[in-house]
Amino acid sequence: MSGAPFTPIVGSDINGDGEKNDRAFIFNPALTADTAIANGMQALLAAAPSPIRSCLRRQLGGIAARNSCTGPWQASLDLQVNWRPEWFGLDRRLTVSLLTVNLLGGLDEWLHGRAQLRGWGYAAAPDPVLLYVRGFGPTTNQFRYAVNGRFGGIASASGGVTVPFQIGLQAHLAVGPGPIRRSATRQRALDLPAPATPPPANPITPILGLRDSLGCTPDQVAQLEAIADSLDARNRLLPESLDAAVRASAARDNAAWALERARAALTPEQWSKVPDAFKSRDPSPTSAK
Repeated sequence: MSGAPFTPIVGSDINGDGEKNDRAFIFNPALTADTAIANGMQALLAAAPSPIRSCLRRQLGGIAARNSCTGPWQASLDLQVNWRPEWFGLDRRLTVSLLTVNLLGGLDEWLHGRAQLRGWGYAAAPDPVLLYVRGFGPTTNQFRYAVNGRFGGIASASGGVTVPFQIGLQAHLAVGPGPIRRSATRQRALDLPAPATPPPANPITPILGLRDSLGCTPDQVAQLEAIADSLDARNRLLPESLDAAVRASAARDNAAWALERARAALTPEQWSKVPDAFKSRDPSPTSAK
């Protein structure tokens, strides 16, 4: 799967909010007067992988955008095998399942040993710290920084975040009518009219409910209302005949489209005040509670 996005940050709480997540200023080595920073940025741009180098170059001279850099691709494999035997008159009522979590990680340790891991199934976590604080200038009223030469680097396969390999065996025995009776019951159910599919929840509606606490301007309210109306119109165009999974996937795409436009309509400070539950792309009716 593609690498996770991350934000270049400062390794200290420079704004005093109690969190070490302050976005870093990306110094242009050709323009900064601090020789140490200029040399550090030049060395980092020369040695960093191409995606990291591109992320930094396009933001030189400005504050890093959130999630503007992307980590490396990661391999992941979970496997489940189901077997339904017909022996002993079970009539396929018994289901035996073999389940694995992070099968690649298990194979890596089995084949190479814990000391020689190759990083299979390893959840790579790039180092997001671009700058370290090395002092404060009372005359300039500015922090002094040092560049982290390992920005965007990945820990070795023997450290960092690794999902433990797990394996389990599960058995399920169905008690009740056999397959023939169940087939007849399903056929009778198919003859009945299908219940109407409830419309997907609109994630913009609860955000509009926070307009006062977010301090939205009349123009922002109008934009959010237009986005909500457009999302409802898009969802109404989804045919009822679509497979439920396909319809749900299309509704999620529509919700993602609407949330991106809502985020653009709000300021970063306003968007940070929106509860995470309202930012969910799951359009099910229960997701926006």
